[in-house]
Amino acid sequence: MNSIHPTHNLGMRFGRGGGSNPSDSDAVDLRELFRMLWRRKWIMIACMVIGTVLSAVMVSQVPPVYTSVAKIMLDPRKSRVIADDAVVAELDLSEQVVNSEVSVLKSNVLVERVIREIGFERLEAMDPANAPPSLADRAKEQIKALVADFRPEPAPEGPALMTPEEARMERLIWAVRRNLAVYREGESYVIGIRVENESPLLAMQLANKLVDEYIAQQLDGRRNTAEQATAWIEQRVEELRDEVEVDEAAVAEYRANSLMMEGGSLDTASLQLAEINNQLMLARADRVAAEARYSQITSTIADDGITAVGNIVTSPVLETLNEERLGLMRRDALWADRYGVNHPERERLANELERVDADIEREVRKIVDQRRSELEIARIRENTMKESLDTLEGRVIEFSRNSIGLNQLERRAAASRQTYEQFLSRLTETRTQEQLQTPDAKLIERAKIPGSPSAPRPKLMTAMGGVAGLGLGIGLVLFLELTSITFRSVGQLERETGLPVLASIPRGNLRTPLSAYKHLLKAPYGIFAERIRHLRTALLMRGKCVQRPSILVISSVPGEGKTTTTVALAQMSVMAGKSVIVVDCDLRRSAMQQAFGWTFKHDLTDFMADRCSLSEAIHSDPEIGFDVLAASSANPLAADQLSAEWLQLTIKQLKKAYDVVLVDAPALLAVSDALVLAQAVDTTVYLVRWDSTRRGDVERGLSALSEMGIKVDGVVMTMIDPKESAAAYAKEYVYNV
Repeated sequence: MNSIHPTHNLGMRFGRGGGSNPSDSDAVDLRELFRMLWRRKWIMIACMVIGTVLSAVMVSQVPPVYTSVAKIMLDPRKSRVIADDAVVAELDLSEQVVNSEVSVLKSNVLVERVIREIGFERLEAMDPANAPPSLADRAKEQIKALVADFRPEPAPEGPALMTPEEARMERLIWAVRRNLAVYREGESYVIGIRVENESPLLAMQLANKLVDEYIAQQLDGRRNTAEQATAWIEQRVEELRDEVEVDEAAVAEYRANSLMMEGGSLDTASLQLAEINNQLMLARADRVAAEARYSQITSTIADDGITAVGNIVTSPVLETLNEERLGLMRRDALWADRYGVNHPERERLANELERVDADIEREVRKIVDQRRSELEIARIRENTMKESLDTLEGRVIEFSRNSIGLNQLERRAAASRQTYEQFLSRLTETRTQEQLQTPDAKLIERAKIPGSPSAPRPKLMTAMGGVAGLGLGIGLVLFLELTSITFRSVGQLERETGLPVLASIPRGNLRTPLSAYKHLLKAPYGIFAERIRHLRTALLMRGKCVQRPSILVISSVPGEGKTTTTVALAQMSVMAGKSVIVVDCDLRRSAMQQAFGWTFKHDLTDFMADRCSLSEAIHSDPEIGFDVLAASSANPLAADQLSAEWLQLTIKQLKKAYDVVLVDAPALLAVSDALVLAQAVDTTVYLVRWDSTRRGDVERGLSALSEMGIKVDGVVMTMIDPKESAAAYAKEYVYNV
């Protein structure tokens, strides 16, 4: 047995999830993303190669296609030979009109005219019925042949709806329109016609013929419309000429009879009525004005006296008297400053003022009488105009009653003549326009024979296939990563478990606990040794400040490196000068005894059965630096006898002799022994294998411990890829000793 080195274990408590920063939970680690893509680079490369090969194969199966383009412009700048409206309205080139013309160029009516112009024989190669079956069609035929025996007999076909020629025309129209593109160039009035065909000559002919037929169709339509309009207008003019002659003869006869019977006309009476009506309006306005002036004077006399009228009316005499009166008042005001009212000069001035006021009153009365006379005259004139107007209105009414028939005849004759003149003028215009019809579009670029195929483009399509394959590969990698059910990073493990990650142990060629032990002896300062040393420091510095700690190493399922980690931790503690004992409590497999090949005189099961003492059951190997308490073989019955109380007493005895007691437990989800062992130790460490242990297994294992009230002090990620952990940066600190 190793000598005992009593030491004090200084621990530090770590908070849950202390390694992660909640504020950075939404951050994206680009370096981690690139490492993830690089780790699965072969998937992306394979997808890219497959996409490139498939694109190359597909392109090789596609026949070359040639493209020819012709262009027309809808011309709003028309020559105006005549100024009147055209028989066929010109296009108002709005966006809707241009789009409508684009639809006309793609219509099956225009395409049919083009096909008939070129001829069926020239377009025979475009007929889908003559095309060789494609790869997909051949595959369909093979499938149909395989299931032909299981397919019911086809129903007899009914009578054909189209003749063979009509069916061929429909197929050719479909073939031409499928490879036809009509587009508007930006916001201009230019329309492009693009035709694709396997024959460069046929592509040019189709594009040019479409343009020619479209322009010819426009011109023919406008001419036909103008000719039909001219013929109809000529017929209508003849009919209107006869109607005008009849209506005008009826008007002349009625007017002659009216003059003979009444001796006058309605027009003369109407003019007189209008004149008298205007004079009545003027007389009424004069009377209203006279009333207003007289009413103003009378109201002023009633309210302020007759002398106040001088302020609202004027005359040369009144103006002279008012000026004289103002002069007398100013002179009296000067004398009033020094003398009283009894002064002779002031009395004389007062007499003068009385005389002037009397003169003003006499003048005002004259003006009032004058205004009264004006009012009377205005009323008499208005009444006279009313009487004359009433008399003339009676005469007009009489004339109107007698001339109703004449008016009707005149209106009818006027309307007939106006319509006749309009149609006669329109006939002249249509005859002129019939010879001046021009299409609304003109050819600005004729299609030419293409010199090289426009499709397929092998290099571009192959490159696009490779890019698409690469994109698919990246998507597949991201899908695999995002749907992963294992842990691939320390931060992810901390967030999911809420526990601190004490260490991340890299993987290596450490297939057994013995190989791990030998590796530590060979490279005590290598990457693996440094990660174990990091774990040892974290465990010995935990917050309980237990002088001689007992540490339990558990995991969810087998194969997560519990025994290897326990042996490495024991050896690293020995290198730190600690006395260590490893208790292998996996009584169902006894992995440590099998790995080292020890031969026990007494083992753990003998101690449990009281067939030996504790010191006799402990195995000391002089070639290793720590002691072992393990079973020599699998003994499931002994595992059922484990109890927390017995283990606590045993570990207490061991802690009296050893600085560190390491307990290797069986898989938590496989057997329930780990739940018993966890109740007897000071520290519990939970191992999770990188990219292997399922998240659900870890969650169930931690939940089982939590339900038993057992606290897990931390987790350790084992067998991690050195490129994916901080161990990748530890190479700078590896010493050669």
